[in-house]
Amino acid sequence: IFNNASTAGDATIAAGGSPGNISGKIIFDDSSTAGSATLFAESSNFGNNSGIILFNGASTGGTAAVGISVGNSGAAVPGLLDIRGHQSGVTVGSIAGSGDIYLGANDLAVSSSFPDVVSFYGVIENFGQGGSLAKVGSGILTLSSNTCFKDTVGLILVSGSILNLDFSPHQPPDVIASLVLDGVAQPQGIYGGPMSGASHVLPELGGSGAVHVRSSKLTNISTRAFVQTGDNVMIGGFIVQGNETVIIRGIGPELTQYGVPNPLANPTLELHDATGALIASNDNWMTTIIGGIIFSDQVQDIRDSGYAPTDPREPAIIAILPSGNYTAIIRGVSSTIGVALAEVYDLHDGNHNTSVLSDISTRSFVQRGDDVMIGGFIIEGSGRKRVIARAVGPGLTQYGVPNPLADPTLELHDSTGALIASNDNWQHTTIGGIIINDQVAAIRASAHAPGDPRESAIVANLLPGNYTAIVRGVNGTTGVGLVEVYDLD
Repeated sequence: IFNNASTAGDATIAAGGSPGNISGKIIFDDSSTAGSATLFAESSNFGNNSGIILFNGASTGGTAAVGISVGNSGAAVPGLLDIRGHQSGVTVGSIAGSGDIYLGANDLAVSSSFPDVVSFYGVIENFGQGGSLAKVGSGILTLSSNTCFKDTVGLILVSGSILNLDFSPHQPPDVIASLVLDGVAQPQGIYGGPMSGASHVLPELGGSGAVHVRSSKLTNISTRAFVQTGDNVMIGGFIVQGNETVIIRGIGPELTQYGVPNPLANPTLELHDATGALIASNDNWMTTIIGGIIFSDQVQDIRDSGYAPTDPREPAIIAILPSGNYTAIIRGVSSTIGVALAEVYDLHDGNHNTSVLSDISTRSFVQRGDDVMIGGFIIEGSGRKRVIARAVGPGLTQYGVPNPLADPTLELHDSTGALIASNDNWQHTTIGGIIINDQVAAIRASAHAPGDPRESAIVANLLPGNYTAIVRGVNGTTGVGLVEVYDLD
């Protein structure tokens, strides 16, 4: 541990793991400095531990060469450089290896080249808190993998610096949340050096690889409603822009543990394409139904996704979907009824997926109390996302939907459950929460204005996070309603 104003000088220091979940640590606290030291955080095969390098407080990195799991990329637990506890951000001389870098809200600046020109091919993560990697100085930083950036991490460049993207142009670009050059934010697009073939060429980028600047996106969507029979089953729609791997689930029995009354005891799931054709189906997730786009058993893939349902009666489908419109339908086996949850999760790895799951909707029978319709969605990324949320009822009549909800209301809640916006009739804005101005003109300009004045709509500019849209009938009325969220960016 280095504290007060102590320095590591030009020492070479290594931290490794050992059995018993013990991690060796190199810690810089207070106003200490790494000086011109060479620091190593070694990988470990001894369980959940590894070497860790920590910069906290007002400490500085000097011109230190920081190696994280150098030469040991096959180890079970990678080494770690963690600057989340720093008060502002850290500059070091160089980074290399296959380990992890945790930024949090801080930026990590790299000024020169690692000795012996060793590249970095680990993972840089900020956990959605806004930290970026910065390349400053005249030395070359080489990234030799297209999965170095988690897609909430930004990149900062200055003139005269060189970031070498040393991976094949045939590999997808590494997705980043933002790109700033000499203090100026760059627009969305694909950036690389002269050899990359990228649409935007920067002299500060070298190698044949590229990065893709992409804004926040809608992802991981769900709707809870009361599933009946016939026209009153639950119908969820979503749009894919670019090839997307998703898992779609129909949840019923496990809602009991959350205190939801009358859960659907045995839901079934169908997936249809834009033509209405059935392309996949499932009843119980532990028994794959082969057919359509499903060619092999999916049970292990569902387990590995991290989204396996907790009850074997619940269905799930993993699908690789090209661009287009899709519909998921939830019914009860043998026409049973009850409350169910329809969900679509984006299975991108957070590194190089450039597709978008957008423009989501669910149609179901809206009742009272616990059986209103509740739609959830997540915004991922580093910046705000502009959306319009709608609650549609009377407009369903023109599509032959019987018993539409005559006068739907709409509420928007944040991840804490706080009400942040509401609306009854879209032509009359409800001021409050995040809504501070009349929205009628903005709703019309969005091209998603509801067709009936009794329907509700909210335009919101939302930070990354979890949100819930709740649809009810005025004065406790019931009927078939549609909750929708459209991406306006």
